[in-house]
Amino acid sequence: MRKLIMWQMVTVDGLFEGPGGDIGWFAFDEDLGKYIDEVHHEVGTYIYGRATYRMMADYWPSAEGPFAAFMNNVEKIVFSATLDRADWNNTTLLKGDVAQEVAKLKDLDGRDIFLVGGARLASTLIEHDLIDEYRFGINPLLLGSGTPFFKGGSSRLDLKLIHSKILKSGVVILHYERLRTQ
Repeated sequence: MRKLIMWQMVTVDGLFEGPGGDIGWFAFDEDLGKYIDEVHHEVGTYIYGRATYRMMADYWPSAEGPFAAFMNNVEKIVFSATLDRADWNNTTLLKGDVAQEVAKLKDLDGRDIFLVGGARLASTLIEHDLIDEYRFGINPLLLGSGTPFFKGGSSRLDLKLIHSKILKSGVVILHYERLRTQ
């Protein structure tokens, strides 16, 4: 069974977008690039909502380098009720029940599934307790306003810190495992 791992860059005040959808505040540096290189071997499938998919599909097909090649070839699934097609290489568009589809994906053999971005998609998966690991890049700033990543409404979820790393930029990377009672 594959794990579903959520990765999200957020501010100290829990925002993933600034006003007007601004994400220019991400502290992307060489250290973060090295971290991404270290963990991308875990990825078998990326899942996206419509907005994150469009952003990624606009950038990666024309990018160059080993990670760009990886991104263009890895399996990608986009969940959207409004998209008519998903043309980025190796991408499948799903319009069905998100929780059911992700549960099926988790049951398949292979490397882990990564959810990148997409607060609405993440909220649905959190609500159905499908996320096995939460990974955050906490950026060293307070935006004060913007879009919060967690919208509330979910039940309590117990987590265990399994990894932490401080980057030169001040970004703190935290990995939390979802604790479930049997």
